[in-house]
Amino acid sequence: MNEIEIVTKKRNCLFVFPAKFQYKDLAPVFPELLDYFMRICNQYPEEGGDEYMFMLIEQNMRDLRKNRKPMGHNREARYRMIFPYGRKGVQFFIYPRIAQEESKIDDITEKVSTFLEQKGIKHDILWNQMVFLQEEKKR
Repeated sequence: MNEIEIVTKKRNCLFVFPAKFQYKDLAPVFPELLDYFMRICNQYPEEGGDEYMFMLIEQNMRDLRKNRKPMGHNREARYRMIFPYGRKGVQFFIYPRIAQEESKIDDITEKVSTFLEQKGIKHDILWNQMVFLQEEKKR
């Protein structure tokens, strides 16, 4: 019998944290995580970057410190990190805003995962969980 390998293109990733993990558990590493993410995606703002990053970090930290889902950030960037609504537990997506950037999602995901592992934060990664985004691209 011949084996058939099905290869699916990785379009987005979902970081899923253990059931007992809370938003406030992400707070100690979030400023460094966000800064790292922006740098590996080559989208750290050049002009006024430090002030912009401070604002993004503070907006999210207010919620994380109160153990609430943060709003996410960098909505206009090529790669986005968002915390989805309507899902149980602590999770966040990383996805490219345009399809041409999908080829780098694997590398970015690996780097963010390694960062979290180095900080002692356990997590799983699920691929292509943003069904709405995938349906939108098919149109």
